[in-house]
Amino acid sequence: METAISIIVIFAILGLGVMVLMFIKKHKRRLSAGEMSFVRNQWRMLSSGKNMRNSILEADKLIDYVLGKYGYTGSMGEKLKKAQRIFTDINAVWAAHKIRNRLAHELEFHPTKNDVDFVLASFGKALRDLEIEL
Repeated sequence: METAISIIVIFAILGLGVMVLMFIKKHKRRLSAGEMSFVRNQWRMLSSGKNMRNSILEADKLIDYVLGKYGYTGSMGEKLKKAQRIFTDINAVWAAHKIRNRLAHELEFHPTKNDVDFVLASFGKALRDLEIEL
């Protein structure tokens, strides 16, 4: 009799654990309405194309921000490695991030209009992959 009760308690605890994990997973990848609005507004401002250098840097920071809100930790590179399954074109996201790195670390690097267009297209697609409606 005690064995049957122990088994029932174990299954109840396991069931509760599965329900908690499903709840966490379901809610982990969602932004609040305020955060969603913030991301959309930031995207609108940076994609206006007024400052090519700033657009690249800010777009990269925006992806980093959203990944952080989804629970990914570490540097942007570490977050991309952990979240790579989310993106439909992870190679484009990496290429865009590398352009950002060149811009941030190489004094002689000056992005072209094509570079900016590529970065914004890649990061825009990445945001949509992250369920952000732009």
